[in-house]
Amino acid sequence: MTPLADEFDTTVGAVGWISTAQLAGFVLASWTAGRYLKPVRWMFVMLGTIGMVANLASAAAPTLGLLAVSRFGSGLSLGLAAWFAWQDAFGDSEKTRDVAVVGPLIGVVLPPLITLFVAHIGYQWLFVAMAVVSASPLAFVGQVPRVDRLRPHRTRHAATRGAQAMLVALTLVTLSGSSVFVFAAAIGTNYNDLSPVVVSLCFSANALVAIPAAKWRGRRGPAGLWFALIAVLAVILPSVHIPVIFAATLIIWGMFFFMGIPAAFALLASRSQFPQERAGDAQAMMALGRVAGPLIGGIFIAADQTTEMGLAAGAIMLSACMLMLYVDRDRFAHS
Repeated sequence: MTPLADEFDTTVGAVGWISTAQLAGFVLASWTAGRYLKPVRWMFVMLGTIGMVANLASAAAPTLGLLAVSRFGSGLSLGLAAWFAWQDAFGDSEKTRDVAVVGPLIGVVLPPLITLFVAHIGYQWLFVAMAVVSASPLAFVGQVPRVDRLRPHRTRHAATRGAQAMLVALTLVTLSGSSVFVFAAAIGTNYNDLSPVVVSLCFSANALVAIPAAKWRGRRGPAGLWFALIAVLAVILPSVHIPVIFAATLIIWGMFFFMGIPAAFALLASRSQFPQERAGDAQAMMALGRVAGPLIGGIFIAADQTTEMGLAAGAIMLSACMLMLYVDRDRFAHS
């Protein structure tokens, strides 16, 4: 975000609109896909093509506004991809672990690569590389069925009250988390005097500890408790400007988050009469939180109020925690 702010002569907070635009596309795609689309071959081709074109357009964008438009297109592709994967995994603990671990696996190697691209080649070539990655799944298009054999005549069903409450809680989780986490690199470099390479290694470590958490086969405990712990981290990360504490907080966040998210998805599925239908809803609502989060965080960063930023994020995350713990009560289940 900092190199983009320098390139377009603006603030890091203003660059946060790029994240907002991309996540707005994610919300639109995942919400729409879960209601009107089917996971078939033509849709698989479409999501790969949109991602490739959007990333190439990002590389050529001459202004921040046009870059935001192209990232919106990227968000559409990512939303379709997330829905495509999660609709098949939701309600199945084994598949949930397999899908959940993809992000951390990529996150181990991605931050240092991003740092190298931006520092030595330029952010434009980073987007070109992302275009290649976006198109790469098309090599497996032959394995995707042409028709939805399991649900050829899908009918949408309304979410139960328990499922609705969980969707709200997941929205609050990502709203709170993204209001801090999107700016973690800027916090690490500007407030803790860490180099971009060191911060990128912290992000890789964050993803590394998330891998065993995402693949955990034992009992995870109440989902809400993990997000209570993240609420504490959300306060510490922007408020305590000590490099060692920043690094430890950023790394531990990955483990807590990927212990909590599968537990939250399992709770949502258990409170849903048709779990697969809630996959798109969950991704859309979480992305909606990520849309608003950077806007909130950007306001605090622009005002140089990092302590207030942490307190606000922690309070919102704690609200999500309490709601999840309430949904976990048997008397609220399937109502």
